[in-house]
Amino acid sequence: MPDAPRPASVRDLLGVHGDAERLLQAVVGLGPRAIATSTADDWEAVAVIVQSGDRYPAAMAWRAGYALYHLGHTERAEHFFGHADRAELDDAERAQFCAAWASSAWGCGDADRSEALGLEAFEAAERSGDDTALTWAWESRAMLASIHGEPRENLHAHQRALDHAEAAGDMLMESRIRNNLGSVLFDQARYVESLDQFEHALRLANGIGHLSSIALVRHNVADVMLNLGRIDEALVEVEAARAIWAGLESPMVGAAWQLLADIQRARGNTAQAAMAYGEAVAVAEESGDTQTLVPALTGSALIHVATDPAGAEETARRLLSLPSAVGLLPGNLTVGWVVLHAGDAEAAAAFAKEALAEASRRHARAWLAEALELSALSANDNREAQLQEAASIWQEIGNPIRLQVNRIVQAHLFGSPFTEQLARSGLRSLGVQEDAYGIAGPLHAIWPRAGEHPVHVHVLGTFVLSLHGRPVTGSEWPSRKARDILKVLAGRGAKGIRREALADLLWPDDADPGSKLSVALSQLRRVLDPHKSYGTDHFVHADRASVRLVTAHVEVDVADFIVAAHESLAVARAGSPDAIQMLEAAAAMHTGEFLEEDLAEDWPGEIRDEVEALGNEVIRVLAFALQEGPDPTRAVPWLARLLTYDPFDESIYAALMRILSAAGRHGEARRHHHAYVLRMREIGVPSMSWDDMAA
Repeated sequence: MPDAPRPASVRDLLGVHGDAERLLQAVVGLGPRAIATSTADDWEAVAVIVQSGDRYPAAMAWRAGYALYHLGHTERAEHFFGHADRAELDDAERAQFCAAWASSAWGCGDADRSEALGLEAFEAAERSGDDTALTWAWESRAMLASIHGEPRENLHAHQRALDHAEAAGDMLMESRIRNNLGSVLFDQARYVESLDQFEHALRLANGIGHLSSIALVRHNVADVMLNLGRIDEALVEVEAARAIWAGLESPMVGAAWQLLADIQRARGNTAQAAMAYGEAVAVAEESGDTQTLVPALTGSALIHVATDPAGAEETARRLLSLPSAVGLLPGNLTVGWVVLHAGDAEAAAAFAKEALAEASRRHARAWLAEALELSALSANDNREAQLQEAASIWQEIGNPIRLQVNRIVQAHLFGSPFTEQLARSGLRSLGVQEDAYGIAGPLHAIWPRAGEHPVHVHVLGTFVLSLHGRPVTGSEWPSRKARDILKVLAGRGAKGIRREALADLLWPDDADPGSKLSVALSQLRRVLDPHKSYGTDHFVHADRASVRLVTAHVEVDVADFIVAAHESLAVARAGSPDAIQMLEAAAAMHTGEFLEEDLAEDWPGEIRDEVEALGNEVIRVLAFALQEGPDPTRAVPWLARLLTYDPFDESIYAALMRILSAAGRHGEARRHHHAYVLRMREIGVPSMSWDDMAA
């Protein structure tokens, strides 16, 4: 389907209508297109012409305010609403004004003001009898039902709003309502139904060219994909949303960062998740977006429990004072998992009890399942029954990742090592990596698990040293140089590094760093063997010529991955039926770039490039092996992951479109083609038509 031509926008009017009255009439005459196609700069330019002192005509102010709210410029939106002169508004316009302002107030977390404005909108709309006004008023009432936790009233109000929008022919509002309906269904874990609504909303948004709606809907599609266990497809969708919002210079990019972080957390990429959560928190705090701030802080607390437990608990408890569309659910669950990690099972059980009550009241099944798991893992009473009930919920709502996590927990507590091993293999096949066990939640609650070696060094992604399964926190390191030595040695494997080269790497400006190296090596040995249970050279061997880790006693994830990758690729080349399972296991071990936190450093570059090329090859071989198998759709998530590495690879888009079209998943195939067209446009390359690529 070719891109819809861009309708006339406010920008087109500025050069034609120079006086305030004619410009205002023209803006109102554009109808929904004024909101759909105009940027923040457009509205600021209009404001200069039509304002009188510090006041704005209300007909312009509510359109500008709503457009800016939708773009995430909440503070500026509030300015327009608050400085509007609405004395001459008729009831139909008054209803839209109040409903638009109610949305902005809700975005600011001001539930009382949002409710008052929503009631005023409804009264004005009923007096007017106008379908457009009633559309806005009923949608405002749906928002109030959401605030009060009334799902049935919420759905009823959305449906009434949809009826009036269709009667008015208002595609902008119909797109918004269907997106909101999808969100309600999503909150009830009715993922397939919500995806249908989002697909419809996306078609409408594309038809009117409303870029911020397109970004929002694709963001929501990504959230559905995540909960359906389609992690890599979710990444493709959220990256598309982030690119649109970034191009619009919209603070809504913070929401994309937050969801991107959630997806990376689900996969087990803690370093990438931490970076994205940091971006989300910064944007949300600057723009006053509590709807993004709450989930961003939630995720940030969960991923830092191992490396910064005190900071994680402080972040989690902050959630209890922030407004949220689902009340205290995020805060109670997050604090519960964090304090459980700290060893306070009694406090965790209390938070689980509160979360269970709130999730039941709101009919929020996904939250209920997680609350059941927290309750089961923080108290011994009724543990097995609660885990089984949670599993049935995950099964019913179709969340394969959380179902597999639940199976691992049950197998660990009540099953056999073999059953647990099978469940872990199933989780890896969904694209979840081993780092997921280090994130606060059900997996972390049955962790740490002592490995074959007492010392484990993790350098793929975030650097973590674990002793007997317990992560070493930052405060336990006597110096940064001791940490740096371990990082260097982890990347060098059994061959190690020359002593002089190591010293020069760490102290490049020091003429004689030998004594400093000796001190740092001594500090590293104390960290690795704090109780002096082993000999001096048991973990780190150093002589006058070289320094190396004793790999017989130290487990290093990058070394394990390289071995697994080469073995699985060799098995695949030999055509073995075990290839796919081995490739999936190797892919799960590639938990991030080599020392992602040290991207500014030069020395890890060669190792990083080698590891990334190997990881990419594993995924590519796996994807194309699955594509040629009996169920080609199994290749879709891995092909999508290849797009996250190279979003401009035309052959991957073509493969995805062919597989999805053959499987009857035409909406998804269209989305990938649209993403492909946008990516080609970014680099100035002509894009192929749908028909040519599908062929």
